[in-house]
Amino acid sequence: MSKIKELGEFELIHRLSSRLKFRASNTVLGIGDDCAVYPVKSGANEVISTDALVEDIHFKLSTTTPETLGRKALSVSLSDIAAMGGTPKRVLVTLGIPKKISVSFLDRLYSGFNSICNQFKVELAGGDTVSSPKCFFINVSIIGEVNPGRVFTRQGARQGDLIFVTGTLGDSSLGLELLNKKQRRASSKDHKFLIGRHMDPTPRVREAGILARSKINITSMIDISDGLVQDLYHICKSSKVGARIQEDRLPRSAEFSRTCNRNQVDPFPFLLNGGEDYELLFTLPPDGVKNLKRQFLKAKALVTQIGEIALKPKKVLLEKSDGRNEFLPESAGFNHF
Repeated sequence: MSKIKELGEFELIHRLSSRLKFRASNTVLGIGDDCAVYPVKSGANEVISTDALVEDIHFKLSTTTPETLGRKALSVSLSDIAAMGGTPKRVLVTLGIPKKISVSFLDRLYSGFNSICNQFKVELAGGDTVSSPKCFFINVSIIGEVNPGRVFTRQGARQGDLIFVTGTLGDSSLGLELLNKKQRRASSKDHKFLIGRHMDPTPRVREAGILARSKINITSMIDISDGLVQDLYHICKSSKVGARIQEDRLPRSAEFSRTCNRNQVDPFPFLLNGGEDYELLFTLPPDGVKNLKRQFLKAKALVTQIGEIALKPKKVLLEKSDGRNEFLPESAGFNHF
């Protein structure tokens, strides 16, 4: 088996890039030169984002496989493009490689990259490989396209708008809790589901496309990476509004509910503050709700109204099931520092 040092940087790049199968039809020059070259479609805006995943901060090599890590590294970046209503097109990947990482590990990592590229029709168009003294890290830059008239941002929510979320909440953070407590029981399908939601999230590219192609007036949107409340605060601060959300409306999976019930775990810290669900959180006026529900029903995609935009600026109020109201703190979600 080859060692990375024996292969060298350029042979390693050739080895890994030769296994990537998807190529965009309009690429002028792909991976292998100093830059990738491609035409920009007339009438479209380009959207660009970047994300880093660092060992022992975002993942542990002891609890993930290289394939799953590769999938997640690209998925979290695709989610950023989806949050703007865009379509992801190309990614650039930088790897920081310590001596403990093997060629076999990188082969499997790129297998994960390749599966996401094929699934979402995204080209891995280049990047960089560097040595790292201790930890392994992945940096992904992603490029997409968005219709100029359908760019969804955090700014624009207005009083009276309704708040919606795709999918279910809390699955990823509860899955991480199970991993950290080493409760990974092979007999529990619920545990496997929740851990899978943490380790291999699904970016809501399809759902973003439904919204972008519709005529619904989406006034603001963000993806839930740091937790529902913290990301809702981003919308509130950018839009200079407040929000009310209803405890009973927060969508949860059957696996999430069963696991909380069986273990007598309070579900609300996970639902409100758990990160890395990568669901879309967005607002729209009430007159767009009927169209929204019709389109999501047709696509067999889950969407749930969880609250309403309020006038009180930069405050998020939780209406609890027992009738009490509680202002939620902003800093309860994930914070790197």
